[in-house]
Amino acid sequence: MLESTLMSTPKNYFPQLDALRGIACLMVLFHHLVPGSSKWVALGPLGVRLFFVMTGFLLVGNLLQQKQKGLNPLDIFKNFYQKRAIRIFPVYFLALGLLLLFGVEPARQIWIWISTFSINFYMGIYQEWAGVLSHFWFLATSEQMVLVLTGLTLWIPRKWFVRLMILLFIGAWLHRWLGTVAGVAPMMIWYSPLSSMDSIAIGAVIAILYRERKEQIHYLASSCGIPILAWSFLAIAMAIRIFYFNTPWIHLAESAEALFFAWLILRTAVGFTNLWEKILTAPFLVYTGMISYGLYIFHPIMHHYVQFNFGRSGIITDPSNIGVIGATFFTAYLISSLCWFLIEKPLISLTKKKRLIG
Repeated sequence: MLESTLMSTPKNYFPQLDALRGIACLMVLFHHLVPGSSKWVALGPLGVRLFFVMTGFLLVGNLLQQKQKGLNPLDIFKNFYQKRAIRIFPVYFLALGLLLLFGVEPARQIWIWISTFSINFYMGIYQEWAGVLSHFWFLATSEQMVLVLTGLTLWIPRKWFVRLMILLFIGAWLHRWLGTVAGVAPMMIWYSPLSSMDSIAIGAVIAILYRERKEQIHYLASSCGIPILAWSFLAIAMAIRIFYFNTPWIHLAESAEALFFAWLILRTAVGFTNLWEKILTAPFLVYTGMISYGLYIFHPIMHHYVQFNFGRSGIITDPSNIGVIGATFFTAYLISSLCWFLIEKPLISLTKKKRLIG
């Protein structure tokens, strides 16, 4: 009964993806906050890549649903960005405002790059980290890719769309590979929006397949052969990261990871059962996914705050100090929860009410 319900009509809300989003966020947090956590598995890069593939899947699915209603593409574009601005701007600029208010470096020097969602270009051009703001590269790159993907989804004819996404998937890998071979500065390659386009493009492809080939996708996602192939991609990616990290082959690992996550997201959208269902409906993971936006934005800022106050109190501020790690996780969850309940959730509810009234 559950599977027939899941297969009946395409949808834009997938309960188990909330937990998957939470897992991706925790991977990034552990990578940044727990020394040595990514020694054998690249938790941070994996978490970011999972976010990118999920973005492509959810974005294209939503836009296609709007197009199928016969709405004007320009109206869809305007409505999409109105809702997106309401969703991401308040918490984003709250964090930037706090950093500026308290004079946290280098916020005052690069605030224009942050406020225009272009910090990734700053890091690539000047070949330097942005301190406590370095992680904002992901948000900037996401917005740049979302803008491109939104335009392509709304205005490129359906018969060309999947082919174009496949070209983008291959092109992103070639961009990284050829850039490395040509000796382009690594940060210029890593933080270019085209470098991550293979992940968001494969997410777009699976969104098309999910909506137009639902029964076949349900069968393939649940069969034995496809999961084995998907896990093989992940195993290959891990082996490349361990043995060929400082070579151009590392860029093949990223594309292989994207293919693995494409299967994982499709399988999660269809709906896991048994043990995996229990894991992906675990309250803690679902809650973490719910507040993941705030968690991502605030966890390095809270890490800086905790270390500063520990140092002022004479407490060891070494990143491996369990007290620093624990306090950072606690304060990051606390402020992210406050942002969710006081800012994000009310604004989401407001946009839903306006849509219903309209």
